[in-house]
Amino acid sequence: MLYLNMINISNNKHLDIILPNTNKALKEVLKSASPKELEVLTQSKDLKSVINSLLQESSKNSASDKTILNLVKNNPTLKNLGTISSTIKDLLNSLKSTPQNQTTEKTPLPIEKVLKEFLIDIKQLSESVLKTKITNSGIFLESKLKNVQNPQVQLKETLNSLLKSVEKSSIYPVKVLDKYIKEILNSLVIKNTTNKSLTTNTPDDKQVLSKVAKIVEKIIQTMQTNLKNEDITTTKEFSKILEKLQHTIEPKVLTPENFKVASIQESIVQLLPQLTKSQVPEAKGLFDALTKILKILPNTSLEQLTQTKIPQEIKSAIEPLKSAIANTDTLFSKDTKALLNKLTTLDTPQKLSSTQNVKEIIANDLKSVLLKTGEEIAKSPITNQSEVLKHIDKLSLQIDYHQLVSHLNNSSSLYLPFSWDALEEGTLDIRKDEDDKFYCDIELKLKEYGELSLRLVLYEKNQINIKIHSDNIEFQKIIKENIPTLRSGLIDANITPREIRILDASKRTPISPYESQTKAINVGFEVKA
Repeated sequence: MLYLNMINISNNKHLDIILPNTNKALKEVLKSASPKELEVLTQSKDLKSVINSLLQESSKNSASDKTILNLVKNNPTLKNLGTISSTIKDLLNSLKSTPQNQTTEKTPLPIEKVLKEFLIDIKQLSESVLKTKITNSGIFLESKLKNVQNPQVQLKETLNSLLKSVEKSSIYPVKVLDKYIKEILNSLVIKNTTNKSLTTNTPDDKQVLSKVAKIVEKIIQTMQTNLKNEDITTTKEFSKILEKLQHTIEPKVLTPENFKVASIQESIVQLLPQLTKSQVPEAKGLFDALTKILKILPNTSLEQLTQTKIPQEIKSAIEPLKSAIANTDTLFSKDTKALLNKLTTLDTPQKLSSTQNVKEIIANDLKSVLLKTGEEIAKSPITNQSEVLKHIDKLSLQIDYHQLVSHLNNSSSLYLPFSWDALEEGTLDIRKDEDDKFYCDIELKLKEYGELSLRLVLYEKNQINIKIHSDNIEFQKIIKENIPTLRSGLIDANITPREIRILDASKRTPISPYESQTKAINVGFEVKA
């Protein structure tokens, strides 16, 4: 299997640090550590014992982590790595000028496609693209491999959940799908599948999987056909607009800082034409109520809105429709639709192959592709081999650095996986505490305005506090002028800004990364030498 021999996956759930022969950043730190610093880490004198002690003590003794993290942060080589986007550009340029041999025309290496995807401009960045890029950034490679699931297990779990939904359905073509689902669940290949091993299926198993895939396809087609008769009120688009209206009338949004009557008007205007398409009787009641409210909203102040109890009227008008939606056929529920979406990723024999998930991870993850390309280039007689390998090593070192900091800092340390001309360098650090608060520290160095630090705290699912630190007076002024736009954007995304503060960076109080209440967010590196 493609380069899996380079990574041994441990079943131990414990978070292990990466050994120096596979993590370039740790190797660099140990090279520059003084004898006194190494003595703090361990009483052993030889390097092998030092590493063993690091692995054993890292999880039990935060003092060891603090010492290593201090070495990492102050290591001259690691402090001057530059930005990953710059290294990617340098590597791409060197690959472009690299013919595979002297007589044939160059064929692009797989890594070129992966690298280009990481250079997308920030203006073209969407939420889904950003999520994919972070997932495939190389930082989570070992975690993904350790936690990889057998797609046949996923199919079994999905169908077991779906069976409950179809049995409750009153739509006959959907209800009778239960016999097809049970047929799949009772097949030996699916019934006996586990996540304990990812093995290649036998020829007989492959024949069964082909039959299973055809049945899955029939289930999907039947459900999708009947979903065409769905009422507008049960669609994702309608739900999104309704949630937006509900969010704009929440008490925490109806404050002098966040209130905008235009936001309520906009949501109502978007909702009204949707309600006219519905066959649900309760939709007409909401339509009439919102039409009446829309006439008196213009020029209404926050005080007037509160006195006339408009938010309560809107809420009261929404509740009957929400109750009606909750009682619609199970086919149209969010849970069933989510299961159907999951099923569409498991509808071919290839997608049901027990090694498919691993192949996809290896094909798309930046660190994995770097490992493969490094070996290929090392064996290739290209003229600029040393230049290409130098950029590959540097990019690998930068990724290893973020993995090491993530482990030592009990968080997820991320680089910015996109291109932004205004940025010199930047990192994100994300952690979660025991009270389900999420912290995101963003450290940026802007070409024009210097250093910028942001701390975001998300709590109660959609409440956010933001602190912005900068010593550039001009930039502080720009931020202040745009805070209303920021507030509006957050509210439109159903997030309530409780506090947004602009502070001088020089007055910032350092926050220890070792606060006792914080815990990691599923970083999960487990790589053995």
